[in-house]
Amino acid sequence: MKIAVVHDYLFTKGGGERVVLSLVRNFKADLYTTIYLPEKTYPEFRKVPIFTNPLTTYPKKGIYQMEAVRKFRHLKISRGVYDNGYELQYDVIISSGNWAKHVAVKSENHPIIHYEHTPVRVFYDLYENTKKRLPFFVRNVFKVWVWFMKRCDLEAVSKLDKIITNSQNTRRRIKKFYNRDAEVVYPPVDVKKFKYKESGDFFLSVQRIEPEKRVEIQIEAFRRLPNEKLLVVGVPGSNAEWYFKKLKKKAPKNVEFLGKVSDKKLIELYARCKAVIQTAIDEDFGLVPIEAMASGKPCLAVNEGGFRESIIHGKTGLLIDKPYVENFVSAIKNFDKYEFDPKECRKRAKLFSEENFIKRMKKVIENVVGETVRRKD
Repeated sequence: MKIAVVHDYLFTKGGGERVVLSLVRNFKADLYTTIYLPEKTYPEFRKVPIFTNPLTTYPKKGIYQMEAVRKFRHLKISRGVYDNGYELQYDVIISSGNWAKHVAVKSENHPIIHYEHTPVRVFYDLYENTKKRLPFFVRNVFKVWVWFMKRCDLEAVSKLDKIITNSQNTRRRIKKFYNRDAEVVYPPVDVKKFKYKESGDFFLSVQRIEPEKRVEIQIEAFRRLPNEKLLVVGVPGSNAEWYFKKLKKKAPKNVEFLGKVSDKKLIELYARCKAVIQTAIDEDFGLVPIEAMASGKPCLAVNEGGFRESIIHGKTGLLIDKPYVENFVSAIKNFDKYEFDPKECRKRAKLFSEENFIKRMKKVIENVVGETVRRKD
């Protein structure tokens, strides 16, 4: 079976890129994208066949996304080689990301399965929050941009043959904003690379530093816990430098920002921390709790979104209710009273392994291809 995978762009190390890498490696698929910057994404991509169609407007925020939509809408997915005189087509196309789904608009690019990490949140549930933070002129440009891009987004979604997604939480968003159902296939985590060590003297926080991650909750909680230490891993997104500066200015001495760290260093931090802290708004799914549990460590997270699907309250972590600052403080003060079993944490993490992801994906692909064949007959 010949498979093509289409992804927005490859210049970050995120959950979407991990999904794509797993698909390409395990299904020996060809990968189509716009920009590929090897030094900024996972090095394993160097070993897979990648076809690029670079964006001339990158990195102009808002503009390069529009160019990506246009290029994917005009992209014919084909290897451009011939077998016995016939053009070699793919049995199925898998798209991933916010913009790659637009390949579905072209009638030749089917059947197509789309892995929806989340409907573009600034178009839908985070629209008002985002708009409020913008200056007057930028706000009006933003409103026009969202109006246009949202129309394109809804059209592309209507053309998809099958939608799969990363959590029941995102599935609910898809039903709400797209009026379509999706099958949940949890994203892969390489649980084998993580290890457990005796806990050190610190709690750990891992995420992109952006307002939606609500790191200020963590800062304020540890301000009230001067005898505890928090290490924060992550760098600000392209429009969040102001937020990062604000956090650093407000942070007490027991909170340390480590910025970007190597994979080796991150694995060591997970292994030695007491627990991992997460505070994102309605997180799609969240790979960080899985990585913590794979390291035998619990995760303390807000009782929202995808955290509810990965964390078993009281066994592999704690789901913290509002008011968040006060309840995080209480949970951390009483942390030693909980008896989190590293074996239980690691057992939970294995449910989200790459092996399970590939098994589920094989079934999805076989069903979609089979249905396509039956329709032709």
